[in-house]
Amino acid sequence: MGACELCGKEGVGTRRAKVSQSVLECCSGCIASMRLVVEQRPTKVIQNNEQSSLVTGKGVSGIDIMTKDATELAGDFYSRIRNGRKIKGLSQGDLARIMNVKIGVIQKAENGNRPTDSILEKFERALGISLFVEAIPRNNTMVANESSSQMTISDAKNDLVDKTRKRPEKKKGRRFGVSRSGSRTRR
Repeated sequence: MGACELCGKEGVGTRRAKVSQSVLECCSGCIASMRLVVEQRPTKVIQNNEQSSLVTGKGVSGIDIMTKDATELAGDFYSRIRNGRKIKGLSQGDLARIMNVKIGVIQKAENGNRPTDSILEKFERALGISLFVEAIPRNNTMVANESSSQMTISDAKNDLVDKTRKRPEKKKGRRFGVSRSGSRTRR
């Protein structure tokens, strides 16, 4: 789960898409509206046989706040859920009954909408998969193009708009209060 690097929307499922000469994490809205090409990555279903240990320490409710951002939701969590369900041979309805949730929750999660943390834990237990990955430091992320100069999101958008959209010329319309033949003369 992350933020779209084009529109800035936060808390949405993102996919890597090619924008101009760069590859960015984009939400489904930007991908659909700009007709971006999604980069295909092979997905692996990871069997999680480890018992998770509870982090204890001083602080709020026994949670160590220093380890809060150690993991984050994988960007392709929706495909991991779908692939894990298919490997187990379950339909969406079967999985919903096993997890004791509505089928709409399963459908939304497989379409890229982020479910709550408790639902994510239910997916991991029911399918035996891991949906969380190690957090990537955000301060090292940089978007660049082929040249050595840094590229901003605005540059990528302008590149894409220049290449894809040319505005048609406006037809010259008739102005109100002006006759077509010009001024009249008195004889």
